[in-house]
Amino acid sequence: MSGAEIIRLAARLSDRGRSYALATVVARQAPSSSLVGQKALIETDGSFHGWLGGSCVEPIVLKEALQALADGEPRLIVLSPDARSDRPGAIVHLMTCHSGGTVEIYLEPQHPAACLILFGDSPVTHALAELGERAGYRVRTCTEPASSEATAAAAGGEAPLYAVVATLGEWDVAAMEAALRAGARYVGLIASPRRADELRRRLLAHDWAEHELAPLVGPAGLDIGAREPVEIAISILAELIARRTAAAEEPVAESAAAIDPVCGMEVRIEDARFVLELEDRTYYFCCEGCKERFARDAAAVE
Repeated sequence: MSGAEIIRLAARLSDRGRSYALATVVARQAPSSSLVGQKALIETDGSFHGWLGGSCVEPIVLKEALQALADGEPRLIVLSPDARSDRPGAIVHLMTCHSGGTVEIYLEPQHPAACLILFGDSPVTHALAELGERAGYRVRTCTEPASSEATAAAAGGEAPLYAVVATLGEWDVAAMEAALRAGARYVGLIASPRRADELRRRLLAHDWAEHELAPLVGPAGLDIGAREPVEIAISILAELIARRTAAAEEPVAESAAAIDPVCGMEVRIEDARFVLELEDRTYYFCCEGCKERFARDAAAVE
C-alpha cells in the first residue's frame, strides 16, 4: 500500500472507533531496503498493512506496535547489525537480515476517543454533554428507551465505553442493561443510594450475575458535596477520569515469544507464520528462508 492509502485506511479506522499504530521509517543506512517516509499500519488483531523492509523488519515492528497499542506510548525502534544506537530512548533490536543496514522506525499508537453515553434528558446530562466533549469524550445521548440498545451497541467500537443513566426512574433498568450489554466499563446511576440498591436487586432478578454488575456505580460521582447540575456533572466526570487513569496504569502482559534458531531474531509465537515441528519440538522462524535453512541442516545431520 502507498503512503496515501495508509492514511486513508487510518481515517476509516478512526471513523469506526478502531485502534491502530502508524509506523514510519524516519532514517536508514544502506544497504537496508527500507526507504525514509515509508509507512505501515498495524491493527490490534495483528493485521499488517504496508511495507517497511524485509522479512526481518516486519516481526519486530509488529511486536513493538502491539505493545505500543497496549501501553499507549509511542516509540522509536532501531534495527542495526550490532544492536547499538546513539538515539536517546530508542528501543534497539538486532538486524539479522543478510542485506544488513540500519533502519529507524517511529511508532505512533492511535486510539479513538472514549465514548460517553448519556441516557435521559435532564440538566445533569446537558451539563455532562458539554463537559464531556471538552474533556475529549465522544458523547452520545439517548432520550428514548426504544433506542437504548441500538445507541449503546453502536457507540464504542474498540474505544472504552462509559455510560451515565439519568432516566428519572422511568426506564432505568432498560438503560442500564443496554449499557452493560454493550460492554460499558462504567455505568453511573444518578439516583439515591436506596434507589441504586433497589435497581441492582432488580437486575439480579433479571438473571444478571453479580460479577456482571461490577461496572455499576450508584450514586454516580465523587463525594464532593455537589448539589447543582453542573457540580454533579463535574463529580461524575472526575470519577470517570479517575477510573480511566487507574485502568491505564495496570501492567500490560507481553505475548509469548521464541528465538529463531538460525538468525537469533525474536518471533512472536501467537502469530508466527513459519513453524517447524521436529522430534517433538516446535521451532519458530522469522521468515521462510530461515526455516528452510534449518530444515536442510537438520536433514544433513540425519
